Amino acid sequence: MPLLNKNIYILRGKQKNYKAGMKMNEEIKEILEKTPFWKYLEEKQKEMLIENSKIMEYKAGTGIYSGARECLGTFLILEGIMRTYLLSDEGKEVTMFRLREGDTCVLSASCILSAITFDVEIEAQTDCRALLIPTRVLSRITKENVYLDNYVYKEAAKRFSDVVEAMEQMMFLNLTQRVAAFLLDESAKSKTDTIAMTHEEIAKAIGSAREAVSRTLKQLSKKEMISLNRGEIKIEKKEELYQML
Repeated sequence: MPLLNKNIYILRGKQKNYKAGMKMNEEIKEILEKTPFWKYLEEKQKEMLIENSKIMEYKAGTGIYSGARECLGTFLILEGIMRTYLLSDEGKEVTMFRLREGDTCVLSASCILSAITFDVEIEAQTDCRALLIPTRVLSRITKENVYLDNYVYKEAAKRFSDVVEAMEQMMFLNLTQRVAAFLLDESAKSKTDTIAMTHEEIAKAIGSAREAVSRTLKQLSKKEMISLNRGEIKIEKKEELYQML
């Protein structure tokens, strides 16, 4: 390739990458502008967030974060569902909570939250898209800006409320009640009576065995409270499920 043509080719590539980068920064800015802390940031802090934040995409089943290995930062969920769980040395999983579009995951930045002394695992339950604010940037700005610092701790408090609720259900509700509560909660959050989840996924979500969950779902189906189809469950009698609780 002649030198002139090669230089033109390289220049066009750089221009293309520059335009793609500008477009990505615009999208990141639009996302951040919707956060409650944005208007309280200084201009240099806003620029730092825009330049360093990244839009990440994960396929369903992908491990996103392991507290024992890394400290990524904070995720703002744009699409999909992330599952946060504890993993025992024997490999047993206990789901703490799940995060959806509009939620913020701060436990993936647990290294900057001194009150958190345990490790969590996070996986993509469905295909996910999220904005990642890296730990080093988050740590620096939270030290400088009380509004972002307050936002991070408020989000952490929300997640601990979710953990307490999950523990209460495991301790005080029987399996049938836990399954019913999960189906009703999932229906409310997804705004549909059809829950597109497998028995295995529900078992992980409520901290039980798949076989036990399958038996419970079949019992509810016999009572015509729900109907079972491949990969999904439809609530037929919502009021009766509520009465079980």
